[in-house]
Amino acid sequence: MRGFFKVISKCAVILAACCASYQAQAATVAESVSLALSSHPSIDAGRASAKAAGETVTEQRSGYFPTISAGAGAGIENANNNFTRASTAAGDDIAWTKDVNVSLTQPLFAGFSTLNRVAAAKDRMESAKYDLGSTSEDVALRAARAHLNLMRTRDLLDLASAYYAEIQKRHDSIAAMVKEGASTDSEQLQAQEVLVSAKNTRLGYEEAWHQAEADYREVVGDVPLGKLEFGASTAWDNAVPKTVDDAVHAGVAASPKVLAAAKLVSATGNEADATRGDLSPHVDAQMNYTQKSQPDTFSGESKDMAGMIRMSWSFSTGGAEVARMYRSLDDRQEAQARRQMAVRGVEHDIRQKFTSMQIVDQQFDLLTERAEDVQKTLDSFLSQFEAGKQTNLQIITAQSRLFDAQAARTDASYRRLLSRFELLNAMGRLAAVFGAPPAPVKTSAAVKTAPAKTGL
Repeated sequence: MRGFFKVISKCAVILAACCASYQAQAATVAESVSLALSSHPSIDAGRASAKAAGETVTEQRSGYFPTISAGAGAGIENANNNFTRASTAAGDDIAWTKDVNVSLTQPLFAGFSTLNRVAAAKDRMESAKYDLGSTSEDVALRAARAHLNLMRTRDLLDLASAYYAEIQKRHDSIAAMVKEGASTDSEQLQAQEVLVSAKNTRLGYEEAWHQAEADYREVVGDVPLGKLEFGASTAWDNAVPKTVDDAVHAGVAASPKVLAAAKLVSATGNEADATRGDLSPHVDAQMNYTQKSQPDTFSGESKDMAGMIRMSWSFSTGGAEVARMYRSLDDRQEAQARRQMAVRGVEHDIRQKFTSMQIVDQQFDLLTERAEDVQKTLDSFLSQFEAGKQTNLQIITAQSRLFDAQAARTDASYRRLLSRFELLNAMGRLAAVFGAPPAPVKTSAAVKTAPAKTGL
């Protein structure tokens, strides 16, 4: 047993020596999460989507402001009117003409459709921001899981390497005893079988470690240069609620999925109100200026200006506006149903993750007790071995049981921590706990400007 722990100690020393030069670059879970949130493409895509939604607000706000249209033309005109008949013998004339026209239209009332469309666009922009928060939560969980998995497989690989080295030593001892006639071939064959199994186990953990490294690279963007660490655990420990009901209450209130769905309900409601406004008459203020240049035989140059209040109303006899309004109402019902789905889904995930956390805690305690009991058994066997009451094969069997117990405890220790991260993710609080929320979305300045009171 002393040799077993000596091998483990040597591995730890070697690992510490290899990582000594990178100690300044050691990566904690929080650092891995922060790096993933700052570099993952899905975060960039979410920011772009939220920014595009902000530009839609500017687009809809333009309905409050006047529109200007201008035109100019030049060409040949053939006219036959009172002026040409009085000026020419033929009664008609051909000449070059030019004209310029400018029109300004200020919407005054549009059934509050512009007001509601701006509100709907703002709601969709907020929904896109909450979607970005949901994406950040998923990326944060993937980064934390990749970080822990890389640590877990590294620890298990070190444990398996030390276990294999100890079994190799016992196997060599039995082989030497066989040559001296102090042991049998069957005992050596059994030791060989255990040795091959230990080597296969170590290879399996080596494969798992490389796969975990690939997962880490995919979500974080690069392999860690230094030693991976847990980092301070106070933040996420304090964020875990004491009861499942507290977790559900806090999670439903703060979950980005629920908040995004709620904003879509508000957006579709405003869009339905906007379609009702399309059925109302529209009132606009118009100013027109026209200047036309032509020969005196065509009535000469003219400059006209006009200002008026114009009311217009258009209604499709095929029922397009009514159908659009009912479609918006159906969209709102769908959004309300999807919000309820989001609430139920978040509550389900929280309850499930909270239960898993409690079960893993109990499993960890049981596996810790088991590892301690197996350790005591192995210590007893080693004492009896020195007194000649146990064989190398019995020691190998006890060491195999100890390795299985220690590997299970190590795996449970990481699952125990990951269960807390998964619970915080279901509650929508994981990224904030790590102190690495996504960067705010920049929108055009017009979004923040108070809308004018015209063009409703």
